[in-house]
Amino acid sequence: MSAVVDFESKVSTLSPADMAYVACATVGIVAITPGIALFYGGSMRGKNFMTLIIQSYLTTAVITAQWFFFGFSLACSETSSSSIYGNFRYGALSNVDAGPLYEGGTIPAIQTFCFTIFFAVCTVQIFLGAIGERGRLLPSLVLAFLWATLCYCPFAYWVWDPNGWLYSLGDLDFAGGGPVHISSGVASLCYSWFLGPRQGWKEKTLKYKPYSPVMTFVGSLLIYFPWLFFNSGTMTTISTPRTLFIMANTQIAASFGMITFTFYEYCITKKWSIQAAAEGLIVGLVFVTPACGYLEPWACVIGSIFTALVCRATYSINEWIGIDDTTRSFNVHGIGGIVGGIVVGVFASPRIAAMDGATDIAGGWIFHHWKQMGYQLAAICAIVGWTVVGTIALCYIINYIPGLKMRVEEDAEDMGLDFYEMAERCDPYIEYLHGKEEEFQYQIYEGQSHSSSHVNEQQTSYDSKVPPAESA
Repeated sequence: MSAVVDFESKVSTLSPADMAYVACATVGIVAITPGIALFYGGSMRGKNFMTLIIQSYLTTAVITAQWFFFGFSLACSETSSSSIYGNFRYGALSNVDAGPLYEGGTIPAIQTFCFTIFFAVCTVQIFLGAIGERGRLLPSLVLAFLWATLCYCPFAYWVWDPNGWLYSLGDLDFAGGGPVHISSGVASLCYSWFLGPRQGWKEKTLKYKPYSPVMTFVGSLLIYFPWLFFNSGTMTTISTPRTLFIMANTQIAASFGMITFTFYEYCITKKWSIQAAAEGLIVGLVFVTPACGYLEPWACVIGSIFTALVCRATYSINEWIGIDDTTRSFNVHGIGGIVGGIVVGVFASPRIAAMDGATDIAGGWIFHHWKQMGYQLAAICAIVGWTVVGTIALCYIINYIPGLKMRVEEDAEDMGLDFYEMAERCDPYIEYLHGKEEEFQYQIYEGQSHSSSHVNEQQTSYDSKVPPAESA
């Protein structure tokens, strides 16, 4: 067979329209990772902001390398005989040609590689933000590479590959409630537990004004609009009504999640909060990630409201369990993803699933398919258990490697991670020291390198509108 004939046989099922749409979706979801950094950084102290920004960029590069060498192959191997892991058939993109990854697919395998990179990147960055205000950058990047291999790749394989055990069992998770959100939320909790609380957190003396609610708002927008691509692009086709229902469900859930979370906050504080609105938006997106391809729009309304209520009601879970999860990723992503998976078990609709002309499911509880909830709970428990063991084990191993101690020293935490880790910063640095009568001495570092010992001392507040005790 000639090379031309062989090529034509491989691409015979490809669709130019689908390829164009997935290409657009791939470009769109690139913005999610820096959006996560802005979302987290805006809610922390300014002296740690740049560390989270560079972490998001480097995480993208590190996970791309992992995905190239073997991550893609471990997560997406149609030839693997294992129900747990893929094989190395596509390592370093070997054996990837012009045809689709799976028989009958409408986009080429190389496009699947490009699109799925950013699922892994987003998942890792969600939990890596736990280093905020106390963790070192380099060990977090080593953890990113190893965690993606040990945890994310098998989760993606279990849920989405036809040979994966959860796929075969009947678990319904359209775009990553388990592999993306539950795993990252639980990993954030484990990582935070290992790093330990920030100074003053347990004593409840850690008080500060978030660096920039505007940055949090901008970050949420950079997560928001690409998530429409994230969910709908998972369908890998624009040629069926199901794709449009997925996009509609995503928008509906994001909106009702935002409304519910914001009004809940307003009822408590009698103030409107951009932070609450942004977190409500994210909660809605987290809920709908596993549900968008299976639920009727009205069910998305119910599910997003319920998820937002649960996440807001458990907002103080860090304090309840004594773990300082600086980004509250477990509350938003872990709990939100778990609730989303359960809601799918109740409301999954055969009608919506069949709108691609190929998917046939029995539905959820409302269709008297009682087993579906068992499948959903099995997936949740398996991913939570594997994540806890894998994350904690990796943290202990990495922490004992010379040069990779995970937590910064106390003086570095006081000064801010940016001063010790970064060549650039976005604001002056302020350290306050508690005196005998709660007097504060501020040290502002302006234009100094890491090695500089020069200090310009001023008796001034970081923000003149904020009491000194809240401005560090």
